[in-house]
Amino acid sequence: MRAGLIALAVVALVGIGAVDASISNEQLAQLPGRARPALSAGGAALTILGIALSAAVYAALGWWLAHDGAHEGAVLGIGMAAGAGAGIIGGAIRAYLVRNYLGDVLAGYGLGDLLGVTLAIFVALSVVVSVAAGAGLTWLGFRGGRRRPTPRPPS
Repeated sequence: MRAGLIALAVVALVGIGAVDASISNEQLAQLPGRARPALSAGGAALTILGIALSAAVYAALGWWLAHDGAHEGAVLGIGMAAGAGAGIIGGAIRAYLVRNYLGDVLAGYGLGDLLGVTLAIFVALSVVVSVAAGAGLTWLGFRGGRRRPTPRPPS
């Protein structure tokens, strides 16, 4: 049951990240001459929505673990596992989608040879952030989802 919950969380997180990345990549592709992207309200809203949905997935994972009777000591590891899976897969998808844009930008500065290293660092940072977020938000969801002991009625 728990492995299924982790897999479902990873699929949801990767899906959220892939949609966000594909929309962002489409916006980058529309820039003339690989210009620098401008900050916009739409881009900020997309980022905030992606973060909120991802946080909700981690919190829901923790809530389900609380109702499944998971031990509190295991929750951090489960959240970290979900984060690691989502970070590796989602980071790789994002890196794949942005590689052409980033390669052109780096080549413009004479740094085209650093594309592979840059993308590897990007994926590694995606994993680190996802593991930290997965651990913390899953634990918070677990704490919020635990059943509180009901007090005994006075005799």
